[in-house]
Amino acid sequence: MKKGLTNFKFYRSFRVKVATDDKIFLKLKILDGKKKGVIVNKELQLIDFNLFSLSFKSEFQIPVNSKVRIELYTKKIFNRWDLEVEGVVIRSFSEKAESLQFNYGVELIDQSEDSELKYFITDYISGFSGKSLKDFLIKSALSARKINVRDGIELFSLLNVLYKEFEENEIQDLINECVHLLQCEEVRMWKINIDSDRLENIYTNSGNSLLKESSFSKNDIGKCFTTSQSINTFFKDGKKRAEDEFETYNTLCLPLFNKEKKSIGVLQFNNKKGSGFSVTEESMAHFLAMVISKNFIHFVPKSKATAIAHLNPELEDSFIYFGCNQKSSAIRSTLKKLKYGRTNIHIIGEYGLGKAFFAKSLANYTDFEVFDCKDETKIEELLDISTPLSRDYSIILKNINHLNSDQQIKIYNWSQFHHCQFITTSHEDLKLQIDSGKFHKELFRKFTKSIFHLTPLRNRKEDILTIARYFVKIECQKRNLALKSFSDESIEFIKAYSWPENITQLEKLIKKSFMINSPDSLIIELEITQEEKAKTISEKIIRATDKSIHPFKIMNLINNALDREKAS
Repeated sequence: MKKGLTNFKFYRSFRVKVATDDKIFLKLKILDGKKKGVIVNKELQLIDFNLFSLSFKSEFQIPVNSKVRIELYTKKIFNRWDLEVEGVVIRSFSEKAESLQFNYGVELIDQSEDSELKYFITDYISGFSGKSLKDFLIKSALSARKINVRDGIELFSLLNVLYKEFEENEIQDLINECVHLLQCEEVRMWKINIDSDRLENIYTNSGNSLLKESSFSKNDIGKCFTTSQSINTFFKDGKKRAEDEFETYNTLCLPLFNKEKKSIGVLQFNNKKGSGFSVTEESMAHFLAMVISKNFIHFVPKSKATAIAHLNPELEDSFIYFGCNQKSSAIRSTLKKLKYGRTNIHIIGEYGLGKAFFAKSLANYTDFEVFDCKDETKIEELLDISTPLSRDYSIILKNINHLNSDQQIKIYNWSQFHHCQFITTSHEDLKLQIDSGKFHKELFRKFTKSIFHLTPLRNRKEDILTIARYFVKIECQKRNLALKSFSDESIEFIKAYSWPENITQLEKLIKKSFMINSPDSLIIELEITQEEKAKTISEKIIRATDKSIHPFKIMNLINNALDREKAS
């Protein structure tokens, strides 16, 4: 084992502090290395000690990894002690940059509970006043120190060394140390098995058994793995694990990443003693996850058969919402969380924005059925389903704004007997229909646990060209052609046009260009449509307005803005 984890264990161990007036003296002899035979008996100050380690200060420079013999002795008239111990110097640091004095840590060799050192420790502590203090310190001197993650530069430097030197064969030792560092009851490491699409529990702290495989998208570890986000959860009444009846009261899950920055596993901490995991402890857990991830950076699982989108080259998430700006990135992150959750989602947006496509993508490759609410026969088919649908099933309801009052009531009553996920779409603002009594309030509340609003293409000027080039790439692949690019005139048109029919109109125009342009040409010339420029402010507002937002709502926004302007 390298010194990183050894140092960390030394730091964590509880040692009895020694006061300067206790008159415990040291004499040290170096037993190997270049300074073999050197004896140091001046300016040695014992800092603390326990049965297995001790630390001291000295201005004399002793190489790390040196084997040493240390004599501990007292000069008391009564109860005089004189004993020798051997050990290895495992750490050395200076508390201040300008200081010439070094702190040394020594791991003692061949110590046991029957050694002379144990009786010296017991005798030393017995000299303290107070029975309760004696009992506590005698017990603590042979146990472990409680770690405070705010301990500062010393802890940071130790963890930094740990990261640099950590090796895969030390993972089990680190998992055991994590229990003490975060003061929790259980630590588990999960790693994805791409053949079964399940997370395997490959490590746990000593005393616990490994658990069976878990779904890559369910529970807290599944959410952490699929979203690549930390999950910090507190269970008010506890949550019993069916496999071994372990009672979980709080859990912290951190993703493990490979060199492609893709999640390949999860580090899980369960049952923080006393309370849930704090922000500071979560930061420490992130560092520990990074240390463990270091040993899996070359684990790059990929398969076209897996349902795990970020590990399947054909199911990459980036295509679902194009754009390279911060807003687009935030939307993709939100979509990813929705995709791997099981909450009901309502998608709202104008015609031609691909609401049905998003709905199918967010169904997360579970079994799903699509019902168009414009078609009464489809509504009847839905209501005829009598077998209760489980959480692993998704129902996609398109155009729910077309449901009449009677259909809304029937669907609401039917939904009470099913636990499936509902993903709904609409091109109208249903909140204002609720206010006017045209839409069932409880049904809307049930369907809209999460709402995703699609922005019209004309209001995404920075993303239009990226979307257009994606469609070109798809068409070239279908026709087995070399990748084509737009002419300068076509690029200007794409950026300037208002696209009233949104992405559907853009896709159709690009498909048409492939039919009218020569397959040998590497340049695409789009059929340019002339569009009258908006002459008045009203025309500009109407053209830019999102039609999925109710007109009355927009007018209220405009009037409120005008009123504020007048008032100012």
